[in-house]
Amino acid sequence: MVQGTSSDAGKTILVAALCRYFSDLGYAVAPFKAQNMALNAVAVAGGEEISWAQVMQAEAARSEPSVDMNPLLLKPVSDTVSQVVLRGRVVGDFSAREYQAYKKTAFPVVMEALNALRQRYDVVVLEGAGSPAEVNLRSADLVNMGLAEAADAPVLLISDIDRGGMFAYVVGTLALLTESERARVCGLVINRFRGELARLEPGLDSLIQMTGVPLVGVIPYLSGLSLPAEDSLGIKAAAKKNWDLDVAVIRLPRIANFSDFHILEEEEGVRLRYIVGTSELGRPQLIILPGTKNTIADLAWLKETGLFEAIGTAVAGGAFLLGICGGYQMLGQLIRDPHGVDGTGGVTSGLGLLPLETEFLPEKTIIRVSGETVGEGEALEGYKIHFGESSRFGVAPFARLIGDDGNRYEDGACSEDGRVIGTYMHGLFDAADFRGGFLNRVRKAFMLPTKRSGLSAREKREDSYRLLAAAVRRHLDCDFLLELLHKQAVKR
Repeated sequence: MVQGTSSDAGKTILVAALCRYFSDLGYAVAPFKAQNMALNAVAVAGGEEISWAQVMQAEAARSEPSVDMNPLLLKPVSDTVSQVVLRGRVVGDFSAREYQAYKKTAFPVVMEALNALRQRYDVVVLEGAGSPAEVNLRSADLVNMGLAEAADAPVLLISDIDRGGMFAYVVGTLALLTESERARVCGLVINRFRGELARLEPGLDSLIQMTGVPLVGVIPYLSGLSLPAEDSLGIKAAAKKNWDLDVAVIRLPRIANFSDFHILEEEEGVRLRYIVGTSELGRPQLIILPGTKNTIADLAWLKETGLFEAIGTAVAGGAFLLGICGGYQMLGQLIRDPHGVDGTGGVTSGLGLLPLETEFLPEKTIIRVSGETVGEGEALEGYKIHFGESSRFGVAPFARLIGDDGNRYEDGACSEDGRVIGTYMHGLFDAADFRGGFLNRVRKAFMLPTKRSGLSAREKREDSYRLLAAAVRRHLDCDFLLELLHKQAVKR
């Protein structure tokens, strides 16, 4: 098991790295995270959803993602309420207090999922959440030490030195653990180190002496990884000097599935910006309305901030506008929520830029899809996760798709001039064929030179997994890791 001294210490990436490393050795490997709080979710086989992070780790492990890899997914609705997804299906919205009580019901399901993976795979790499030193959460813990002890798993503790305070993080974390929990921590991993290792080594010697926990390795800051952030705190569009195409993503308060846009950050000639106000909008050639956990509330936010009018003005001035999932619903004329599914109920007006209406229904659509765009015939592959059904009037669909249930769909809508597009499909930019073709259509409209499309997102991620496995081999004590596996095999 990998646990961290804080959020964003590098747990998710280290698990992916270990998954690919063990897979390269010939083991059948699976990732596992008992509980993940994230709005980046992906449809898996069977019409179920899990966190994007575990899908990415499954890719690294060369395994088919399944609900067993992330049995509990929490999707925040507000600061105190989350939608709870158990084994890929929504069970309801829970307050923090309600969820603490619900954990007792969920824990047997978590262990059932983990044991199912143990039956099918040689190696299961577990990921914790946040920090194991949250003493207020210890009594109902099912994702950190509570899980490690139930699974009898040795723990690697990873800490990020780049953010500063690493020594205090490690010592403080271990001090707040119980005696049995400290005994389970078998090694330390220092992450994102920049500089000369020789200057760090005296401090590491002191750390080992203070804690009694051996050092497994120091991983340098790895540049060139093409892996989306796990949560919205990690949204950081890279600055670019050489660009011709300005793309503005509206950073909605409840933005979801922003993993859709990571690949655009790396596209040649594209400047990707996340904006929250009219003063930041400028004059982009392409505006994107992303997915959201609460369409109606975020639509109200657009109106409050003035972005509602600013987007309409930009489109009237020639800008392209792409709405995805909740962003697609906002492009229409009306949104109805008769059952209060979206949280507010009632009827609200949309941007009115596409002739469509949306009605929220209690049933949630979760499905993997593939197909092609209408007119251009560009290949697409992705997934749909949404409440609500949209009906378009008098305009062409964006794409023709087939689901993994065998059903065929006409998805989305496209204005007659092709400048306003909506779709329920996530992951559409991952396909190099569509990404390159669509961006070049925007360029042509603004009389800019076209560019070749790059690699698909999947190809870029594969390069990242190879880089991560190489980092494990070079910077971690692999004999130590294999000895841990041997000891676990003997126990079983």
